[in-house]
Amino acid sequence: MLHPATHVVARPLIRAWLSTSPHSWERHVVATDSPHLHAPGTDPDRVLIVGDGAATGRGVRTHELGLPGHLARSLTALTGRATDVDIVVDGRMTARQGPASLVGVDLARFDAVVLSFGANEALALIDVDAWRDDLSALLDDVAGRAPAATTTFVLAVPSFGSNPHFPARLGRVVDRNAVRLNTATRHLVADRPSMVFVPEAEDHAFETESAPVYARWAAPIALNISGRLDPARPLAVKTVPLDEPARQRALERLERRLGADDDPELDDLTERARRLFGTTLAAVTLVRSDTQVMRSVAGAEPLTVPRPESFCDTTIRRTGHLVIEDASLDSRYADYSVVAGEPGIRFYAGYPIESPDGQRIGALCVMDQEARRFSTADATALRSLALAVQRHLFRHESDDGRPVDGEARLHDDG
Repeated sequence: MLHPATHVVARPLIRAWLSTSPHSWERHVVATDSPHLHAPGTDPDRVLIVGDGAATGRGVRTHELGLPGHLARSLTALTGRATDVDIVVDGRMTARQGPASLVGVDLARFDAVVLSFGANEALALIDVDAWRDDLSALLDDVAGRAPAATTTFVLAVPSFGSNPHFPARLGRVVDRNAVRLNTATRHLVADRPSMVFVPEAEDHAFETESAPVYARWAAPIALNISGRLDPARPLAVKTVPLDEPARQRALERLERRLGADDDPELDDLTERARRLFGTTLAAVTLVRSDTQVMRSVAGAEPLTVPRPESFCDTTIRRTGHLVIEDASLDSRYADYSVVAGEPGIRFYAGYPIESPDGQRIGALCVMDQEARRFSTADATALRSLALAVQRHLFRHESDDGRPVDGEARLHDDG
């Protein structure tokens, strides 16, 4: 299909405005911190955001204040459960680039996938047929790799005419094209039962990108997601298969980087866990192929135990916490050497530690020689400390395992 003459004229004008105008969103500050966001609680729902536009965090310096952070908190407020949000975003990403951006991302880890595409195509005045081809390929790729229980939410292509800084005539041209793209998007999503189209808010009006506007954008998305999550799903109490070769590679990368040096900051986090829960001991463990080792321990000397007798080996097979209130009364654990012999463990609570690419390589755990109860508030606190340990251990590693400088991460928007 031939492009209208107006598109031929408008394209270079749009590009010129984007590259030169002091009001261009391409000149806005963008969030460049960790692409992993966490809202407090237990039994986390896991959400992946992929794409361009709002998800990149333009106008704020941290994703906590952008759409991902607000989405995590809004979803937790609706479900009463924790929420983890991971992002794979780039301000210049297009739907055609979407499948390549997801290479290596295990979609089976997520309860929901949010696709935010089309802003760049709308501004480029892409032909609708080309958009349909690109988006269809992306949706097919996601549908083919995501579990049947994972719902994909496709956000509408945004409008631009409400921005008073964007030239009005160009805004009308872009928005007419966005309407056509959204019509095609609705039809493509309607043909895929595991996908949901999320329209732009009806009262949409231009507001400078900031934390309050991201909060308003996140609310309807969270409402759509929460209504399609199964509250009875057994993710937090059901063992899940591990990709053992990938898990071992992630662990080996970490252990090579850590070396044998002492880690006072990690030891402080471990001691904080022991004191918070008032337990005999606390540990950060790493689960190797045959053994479990304690990278950091408070309250005892480090132990190495066979993996088949490791509580933490059970923990890393879960997406949430593991609690054993009295191991001596549980036939699954009563014969473990640390239960039947020294140090005589009765109580255990652990939360998995994940590498940036989602491999569960170990756990933060607290143990006691007396049986005890473990509340929902305790589980929330344990998860919060485990996430702090996770951030510390992987502070110099990117999402694909490569070393990075400082706190920089992959998928930062340039």
